[in-house]
Amino acid sequence: MKLLHFSDLHLDSPFASSTLPPKIAQGCRLRLRRTLAKILDLAVEYEVDAVTIGGDLFEGDRVSKDTIHFLLESFSQVAPIPILIAPGNHDYYNPVSPYARYEWPDNVYIFTEYRPRPVTLMNDVLIWGVANTLPNCRDNPLTDFRAHPEGTQHVLLLHGSEMGHFDASRGEYAPFHLKDLEQAGIQVALLGHYHGGRVIENNGTVAVYPGSPQPLSFGESGKHTAVLLDWQETKPNITMIPLATQAFITLDFKPEPITNTHSLAESIISTISTRATEANFLRVNLIGEEPESLNLQLGLLETHLSQYFDYVTIHNRMRKADIKLAQLDKKTVRGRFASRLKHMLEEEPEDSALIEMALKFGLAAFEEETILNP
Repeated sequence: MKLLHFSDLHLDSPFASSTLPPKIAQGCRLRLRRTLAKILDLAVEYEVDAVTIGGDLFEGDRVSKDTIHFLLESFSQVAPIPILIAPGNHDYYNPVSPYARYEWPDNVYIFTEYRPRPVTLMNDVLIWGVANTLPNCRDNPLTDFRAHPEGTQHVLLLHGSEMGHFDASRGEYAPFHLKDLEQAGIQVALLGHYHGGRVIENNGTVAVYPGSPQPLSFGESGKHTAVLLDWQETKPNITMIPLATQAFITLDFKPEPITNTHSLAESIISTISTRATEANFLRVNLIGEEPESLNLQLGLLETHLSQYFDYVTIHNRMRKADIKLAQLDKKTVRGRFASRLKHMLEEEPEDSALIEMALKFGLAAFEEETILNP
C-alpha cells in the first residue's frame, strides 16, 4: 500500500503576517495552486492507493469560489485515486463550509465529525479521520478512542497538536499525546498543523507531520514536504519529498567592520548561501554596535538587496558605539541625555535592551536621522 500525505497548503492565504505587497502576495497564492498540481502529479507518478490531506487545505474565511472550483477540477482529474480530507482549524467543517456547500468529486471523502470515524481503504487498512468542526477545538479528540478490529492496519488522519513536541507558534488545536495513539492501537498518524515537517516515533507508533508544502511567513523553519508512505510489511517506509519553491529568509547581521552601504549589502548577500528556485523574501535585522565609520543609507541598502530578492525589509537595531557616548559634551542636552541613559544601563541591566533602544533612537533624533519602527 502507498499513501501520499500533505497538509497546511492554505490556499488563498493573505500572507498578511509578512506584510508582503499585494502583487507579491498574489504571486504566492498562485504558487500554492501550482504546488497542489505538483502534489497530485506525484500521486499519479507513484501510483498511490490514496492521497490524504491533514487539514488547512484552504483559508475557510477567505477562500474564493474560483479556488473551490480549482480544487474540484484538480481532484477529479486524478480519479479514481481516493482523496481523504480531515479538515483543520482554518478549513473546519460545518454545515455552511465549502466542504458542505459544494458537490465534491466521487473520489473525495471528507470527514465531518470531531471524533475518529473509519474509512476502509483496503481489506486490511482502516483510515480513522477526525474533522475539526470549530476554529478552536481544544478537547482531545482521541479520549477513550480504541481502534478495531485486531489484525488490521489502523491509520489516523488528523489536524492537531502532538503535545510532546508542542510548537507554541502554531497554537494548541485538537491536542493529543503519542500515548493516546499507542493506547488506541494506531500504527501510523498522518497529521497536520505544524508547518515544519517532522517524523516522531515511539514504541512502534509513527506520527508524521509533512509541514506546509510552501513556507507561508518569516520564521517558518523546518521541512516543507509531501510524504510518501510505502508499506512493505507492517511498517511503512517514509520519504519526505521537498516541495518549497519560495523561501522566507531572516538574517541577524552584525556589520562590523564594514564602512559603507555597498559593502554591507554585498556582505549580506554572500551570507545567504541557499535560495529557493522561484521567490525569496528577505528580512534583515542589523544588530550589534554600529561601526563608527558607517554612514548607513537604508534606502540605498534596500534598493541594492532588492536586485537579488523579491521582497526586502530591514530593521536597524544597532546600538551607538560607546566611544561616541564618551565624547559627548555633558553640558549639552544631548550629552546629558546620553549620560543619563548610560547610567541607567549600568544600574538596570535587566532592562538593557529597552534602554539601548531608547538611547539609539534618542541620539538619532538629536542628529535628525530617520527613526525606524523597531
